[in-house]
Amino acid sequence: MTDHLLCSCVFAREVWHRLLHVVGWQSLTPDHNAMLGDWWQLARIGLPGELRRAFDSAVLLATWNLWKERNHRTFDGVSKTPLQLFHLIVDEADARITAGLTSLVLLVAARAS
Repeated sequence: MTDHLLCSCVFAREVWHRLLHVVGWQSLTPDHNAMLGDWWQLARIGLPGELRRAFDSAVLLATWNLWKERNHRTFDGVSKTPLQLFHLIVDEADARITAGLTSLVLLVAARAS
């Protein structure tokens, strides 16, 4: 169930596609039967070493926000669209960069271009 919620459901896949597309990694978008751990490990292998940290940070940030979105839907009865969640993730990445998490610079810089 966790793999579905964080990786392979239509909602999550749209968020992943938007997030990965902004940095030119849309080909890494998980497919409909992806398992999070397997997808993550396979996707990062294809990236140069210096970009793996950015990818790992993005995966952690996105999965955390996907999980929080699921909880808001379940417990609070409110929901965001995939586009709204994408913008929230990018805004949170920007805030974390300001706080010193430089591995996310790639995501915010690509969004501006």
